[in-house]
Amino acid sequence: MSPPPKFASMLEASSYQTPGGGSSYAPLRENTIKTLIQMGYDKSTMIERGITWSDDHDPFGHVKNHAFLEFFTACGVRVFFSFEEHLKEKFEDFITAKGISCLVKTATLKILKPVKFPDSLIIAHRIKEMLPDRYFGITVAWSLQQQAIVAESSGYMCFFNHRTRKLVNLIEEGGAYTDLYNALVERKVREEELAARWETAHPRKEKVKL
Repeated sequence: MSPPPKFASMLEASSYQTPGGGSSYAPLRENTIKTLIQMGYDKSTMIERGITWSDDHDPFGHVKNHAFLEFFTACGVRVFFSFEEHLKEKFEDFITAKGISCLVKTATLKILKPVKFPDSLIIAHRIKEMLPDRYFGITVAWSLQQQAIVAESSGYMCFFNHRTRKLVNLIEEGGAYTDLYNALVERKVREEELAARWETAHPRKEKVKL
């Protein structure tokens, strides 16, 4: 990983808040996105979330734990938006919960490094497993200041019919829902292959147990 960046002033260090994201953060942003893609994360659904002084800090001056869940949720919604090209006319019912949609079944949060202002996070998602009635994924937050993953969430989403109040099997539903299932299977295979390649090239260091 790259060493932490150094800024000449607080104004420059918080320049990610300016229109266009700030020229000082451009190379950090570019390196982060490139690395996350190599790790198997989907570029089209990534979001950037700049840390704000007043809203995101806890009393100890770090980003609040539940703030990360809000960041991850925003990225998860963009994952839903990516379903539109496959669901087509079914997408409106999907995103407004009037037909078949998604529900969070489980979600975990792991804080890896403390984050504080000024900083901006790239939030990225990849699919780890795809089944006809659910998909499992992992979402990470990468700090532009620290040039490292600082938090991650894993869990799975179920496909649910809001009219019948029952879980659904996308293959059995057919049509656009089967198209969505097949597309997500392809995405999962592609992302898992990239993730495996990254992990082989960058093995995790074993911590010494005392």
